[in-house]
Amino acid sequence: MCGINGLIRFADANDRGVNENIVHIMNERIIHRGPDHEGLYADDNCAFGMRRLSIIDLEGGNQPIWNKSHDKLIVFNGEIYNYRDLKDSLIADGKVFYTNSDTEVILLGYEVYGVSFFEKLDGMFAFAIYDFVNHQCIIARDRMGEKPLYYYKDEKILLFGSELKSLLSTGLIKKEIDEKSLSCYFQLTYIPAPMSIIRNVKKLEAATYMVINNKGDIKKEKYWDIIVEHDEKFEDYEYCKKQLKSLLYKSVEKRMISDVPIGAFLSGGFDSSIIVGVMSDISDKPCDTFTIGFKEKQYDESELARLVSKKNKTNHHVVMLDWNEAQRDIDKILDNIDEPFADPSLIATYEVSKKTREYVKVALTGDAGDELFAGYDKYLISYYSQKYNKIPKPIRKGLIENIVKVMPYNSNFVRKANKVINNASMDIYEQRKRMMSLGFKLDESLKLMPGLPVNSMDFIKRDYEYLVDEDEQKRTQYADIKTVLEGCMLPKVDRASMLASLETRVPLLGKDIIELAFNVPTKYKIDKSDKKIILKDTFRDMLPDELFKAPKHGFNVPIREWLENELFIKLKKYSSEEFIEKQGLFDYNYVQNLINIHMSHKVDKNREIWTFYVFQNWYERYILN
Repeated sequence: MCGINGLIRFADANDRGVNENIVHIMNERIIHRGPDHEGLYADDNCAFGMRRLSIIDLEGGNQPIWNKSHDKLIVFNGEIYNYRDLKDSLIADGKVFYTNSDTEVILLGYEVYGVSFFEKLDGMFAFAIYDFVNHQCIIARDRMGEKPLYYYKDEKILLFGSELKSLLSTGLIKKEIDEKSLSCYFQLTYIPAPMSIIRNVKKLEAATYMVINNKGDIKKEKYWDIIVEHDEKFEDYEYCKKQLKSLLYKSVEKRMISDVPIGAFLSGGFDSSIIVGVMSDISDKPCDTFTIGFKEKQYDESELARLVSKKNKTNHHVVMLDWNEAQRDIDKILDNIDEPFADPSLIATYEVSKKTREYVKVALTGDAGDELFAGYDKYLISYYSQKYNKIPKPIRKGLIENIVKVMPYNSNFVRKANKVINNASMDIYEQRKRMMSLGFKLDESLKLMPGLPVNSMDFIKRDYEYLVDEDEQKRTQYADIKTVLEGCMLPKVDRASMLASLETRVPLLGKDIIELAFNVPTKYKIDKSDKKIILKDTFRDMLPDELFKAPKHGFNVPIREWLENELFIKLKKYSSEEFIEKQGLFDYNYVQNLINIHMSHKVDKNREIWTFYVFQNWYERYILN
């Protein structure tokens, strides 16, 4: 699977409607073709030039792919899981196919139905279609944002690509930091669409297409969004369970179609365990499963994964991760993240992806279960805040909070207790937004970057209020899907797996499953402190009893120890007065104080310092070099 790149020069008053200067982008090489050249040729990197191109290996499905009349072409990155059904429908409409690829299905579907065809696609994708008849280019991204798509536009050109580094390598974009995106990054630890870290570069939003004509006019539209039906049938719990089981089996089965070896990530949590259970039920041979393990027991879930593997008789592989195993890869990982991205579990995801790639080329994952079926511990913040506020104030202020202050700051109990204490007095929306902010809080970011514009992240409020007639929990989950899933969870797995040359697929992001999840009443997903109720009930027979008793660990990396030891030399360099003064972004004294209080073990600033470290590493790699 490959990325896409392309550049369009817009027509001016002297043009005849067709671009006279061709720019063809092949990774970091730019090949210029003058008006006498009728053909451009793509290589294995799916490069894309904007003029009438020669047909390239149409029978084999190499890209770009043309339609029969040679007036439309497509380049495509991703997988369409329902392409066979769509192809059969198009054949019934009289379309003739020259390849067996899903790429051609998108192009001919667009030829018949226009942009309305995009809503029919079930898959992960970013693609570009050039329509010579209407003198326009259409770029589009899948409904949840599994595949990235960056673009840059000025009065002369549109430049787009799957990777930010491809756009920057052209030399056509100034390497200037977008300050509001920077502020967003330091609060969230990632940058969701449409923002990007580079000024004037955007990411196309999920479930969105953009039409650009040869004069540079742009129209951007959503082709799909979540709609809640309010049908009485969803009040029937057994009906919802039956639908969920049927839809997940179909989704897994479609994503298991492959002409290369396929396996699955198995974390030891409910979501990946369910995916493995369904895979094993469908498959006529044992599946390969892959787990990351840690010597630090507080992070390790490998024993739970082993129990799931035993129940499903899988060929199980455990990658035990420690510093000696990961040290050689950290620089490689951080140098290839495109944008600053400070979720430490990216490292573990790469390590398990690398090991997985030794056995298979495709892996199914359990991603999106927390967002769709209310599995995050943070969804309990309102429940615990209400319980806490019922305690008489003298006891809360005079006893509980004073006890918590003197307890070891790095224990799980103290971290959770502080979250409740710090959020109890806020309204529910502010609680939700604060729980999203895993890096610096707003007041901290103001001290870190004085004088820079602060991103108040109003886009979270916009998404939170989109399902205005629904209950608060559904509004929260919708905001998490639009921000956390698109901006953090999916990019983490995509970047890590692609770096390891592994393709990952997410069965829980089947279109019908997403829509069902938002039609299922909240009471069937979360009640008091019980989460993922319907998901666990529906597939309970596939799950070992031990999973229901185990605490949720998450996919964590012991980054604290690394920052205090092996990474400290680089951290010292990045926080030096000389380095910070050259940047002109941060307050040197604030950074020094942050590091000092953390290293003295007075306060846990692990996530904030890692967020700073990752940005500085990115800055050195992408801006200074």
